[in-house]
Amino acid sequence: MEMELGDDVEFSIQRRNGKEVAVSVVRLPEGTVIFDDINPEQIKGQVLKVVDRSSSRHQSDTLPGKIQFYRDEKEYELPFGEKDLDTTFTILVKDWVQFNVATDRRDQVQRATNIELLEESFSMSEETREMGMVVVVKEGFGFIKCQDRESRMFFHFSELLDQSRQVQPQDEVEFSVVQDATVPSRQNAIRIRYLPHGTVTFEQISKETYTGTVEKEPSNQFGRSPSKAKDEINRNGSVGSEFGQIAYGDEPNQTVSYCITDCDPRNLPKIGDKVQFSICESKCNGAKVALEVKVVGRSAKNGFKYMHQGYVAALKDGFGFIESLEHDQEIFFHFSVYDGEVSHLDLGAEVEYGVSQKNSRISAECVRRLPKGTIEADDVRDEMLEGVVVRPIRCFNPDQDEYSGLIRLGGKEENSEEELYEFGITSLQDKREFLQNGDVVQFQIAVVKSNGKERAANVKAIRKKLQATVEAIKGQFGFLSHEVEDGKKLFFHMSEVKDSVLLQQGDKVEFVIIHNQRSGRYSACNVTRLSISGPRPEHMICRFRSQSVSDEGGPRLIVLRQPRGPDSTNGFKCSRDRADSLPLATTG
Repeated sequence: MEMELGDDVEFSIQRRNGKEVAVSVVRLPEGTVIFDDINPEQIKGQVLKVVDRSSSRHQSDTLPGKIQFYRDEKEYELPFGEKDLDTTFTILVKDWVQFNVATDRRDQVQRATNIELLEESFSMSEETREMGMVVVVKEGFGFIKCQDRESRMFFHFSELLDQSRQVQPQDEVEFSVVQDATVPSRQNAIRIRYLPHGTVTFEQISKETYTGTVEKEPSNQFGRSPSKAKDEINRNGSVGSEFGQIAYGDEPNQTVSYCITDCDPRNLPKIGDKVQFSICESKCNGAKVALEVKVVGRSAKNGFKYMHQGYVAALKDGFGFIESLEHDQEIFFHFSVYDGEVSHLDLGAEVEYGVSQKNSRISAECVRRLPKGTIEADDVRDEMLEGVVVRPIRCFNPDQDEYSGLIRLGGKEENSEEELYEFGITSLQDKREFLQNGDVVQFQIAVVKSNGKERAANVKAIRKKLQATVEAIKGQFGFLSHEVEDGKKLFFHMSEVKDSVLLQQGDKVEFVIIHNQRSGRYSACNVTRLSISGPRPEHMICRFRSQSVSDEGGPRLIVLRQPRGPDSTNGFKCSRDRADSLPLATTG
């Protein structure tokens, strides 16, 4: 018969090899064997010494615990062991418990058994209780987000006071904290009791309403979820890019962060806006966040004051760049923030704008054009100089860090005492001229009004002009008959055509060749039309009108490439005798 641990048995004793052994072992019904007589009276007492469960298997004393109680005004103490506890959670010294007295029939030793923790232990002991919310549940253990500390707390299911209830994420609990016996660097939650929903709060919201001014907008309004962003503030008190900043109060540098989701989406605050808000303070680290942010004062359009002026430096597909008044940086702007018709905006146009900071990058807001001459022009000296471009503007070479280009005074030879002058888009005489490293230029020296710095002005490239005819037009670009790069036709973009003239195939043009150092390709710029291709003769037009192009009238031919003779001209210069020519096939 197979037996298990804890089975009641009956047996005989024999002596073999000087030792007593059990023989004729028979399993009995459960409850037949009784070692202890248990008094049904429940006694109230206080724990003086607890059982160390982590080392209970290695203890020589089977009853290491001790409980103190009073009877007939006399003090008594009873021992107990781990099996006498009627709980799986931790019992602490000074806990109030109730128990029964068990008497061992074999040696008449008494001990406490059926030990249960009383509710008054939590109110009468010096134990510090904390609150939190269960956030992770695994197999047999989980983690609690604490209300008053930053780290998450590990717990084991055996520490739940109510073992009949299954623990779930979002459960609000109360617990005590002890040092982990096996991992000294970790603390554990013990004696966990469920709390009613809504008891645990991680922030404290002020009843007072504050007034302040927006200093920074959230740089990523639709990035991470607000709850995750606020959790980061709760954990380490740092302010991420998801948060804007509001200055308030009488103390210098007194600011509070805010999230875009705590604002009215129909009236989002901008830099410089006056706002009202309440403050939410994290209980674990004291980090503050503004809530219910409302705009109460706006002195400029869309919250931006027109505090800056500059010049349009580049116009791209849907966006552009503004050269600052000091000519030392470019500011990004989207066409949606321009107050006016973007198609009427030209390179070098004077504008004013506000600024905002997004993803550590400054952007222009509420851009509007100024009348020409509003910004006082820099003082330009009369002397005309020559130099060489040693660094282009960043809009011509996006890989470089500096916005301004550099011109070295004199020839192409470098020397130790060279004079360098910065230039930007406003320095160019032709704002569409594509200046590159090595280009020889003429320029004058200007003194910037705002800082007195010298820079290049009226910069004009000295380039050889060539002539060719337009060979093909394809939408917004075309090709000229001039050949570059192994016989390829020279590319040009319609934006490089002077006065936005509509070119046609056969037009004669004048142009300058540039080499894009980033892509390694050649193209034509400063394209100027010299003459218009003449109309076709009348007999050719009549012939085309009378020619059949239907499927029944024969095959339709499309010219893919014009003929080229041995001397690289269209057609042949050498005439052939009529007798040598082959007869042409005719169709009836």
